[in-house]
Order: sequence, then C-alpha cells, then structure tokens
Amino acid sequence: METQESGPKSFKRVRSAVGRARTGVSGAIGHAPEVAGKARQRAAEVAERLPGALGRAETGARSTVTGLQTMSDSRLRMLAAASVGFGAGLRLAGASRLTTLAGFAPASILGFAIVSRPNRAHLAPHQVQP
Repeated sequence: METQESGPKSFKRVRSAVGRARTGVSGAIGHAPEVAGKARQRAAEVAERLPGALGRAETGARSTVTGLQTMSDSRLRMLAAASVGFGAGLRLAGASRLTTLAGFAPASILGFAIVSRPNRAHLAPHQVQP
C-alpha cells in the first residue's frame, strides 16, 4: 500500500530532485558545443577519406568480377547452385529473411559474372529455324 507524504520533508525531497536534475541538464548543455565540435571534426575526416575508400571498394569489386568471369561456366553454375541450396536450407531452417538473402547473394553475383562476360555471345544451344 502506498502512502503519500506531505509536508516539508516531501517538499524538500522534490526540490532536491529538481535541483539535481537542473544541475545535470546544465552540465549536459555545457558539453554540447564540445560534442558537436568533435562530431563535426569526425564528419570532416570521414568525408575526406570516403572517396579513397569508395575507389578501393570499386577496384576490389571489379577485380572480383573479372576473376569470376575467367572461371568456367560449369564451375560458376556449380557455385551458384550451392549458394541457392545454402539459401534455401537457411530459409527452411527458419533463419531470418536477411540471413537467407545473404545465403542467396553469391548466386546473384555468380549469375551476373556469367552474363556479363565481354566478347561472349549468349546464343541458344540449337539454332531456331524460321
């Protein structure tokens, strides 16, 4: 059962709590310019490094795709089938959608490597007669 206090003791406790809260908020507000300055400095550092990081990521992605494009069709298809099987297994096991998507992702990359090969015609296995 709750009891409500009234009188001078209760008022002093409330006043003390308000005073501590006011002191805490004043201290936090006093640190806000410092925190904002550090955040601005970090953002400038990130913005300065971002083009280089994106360039390295692009170079890595291009070399990976080029490496995949040099593999044989049978090997790429086998790896893609394994990725599809892995993703399906994750889904059947009850994994989250994001995890399942991560299981299927290599299959899409491998498929892209197959269809994006330069100087390679993707013709039907048998010519169609009109």
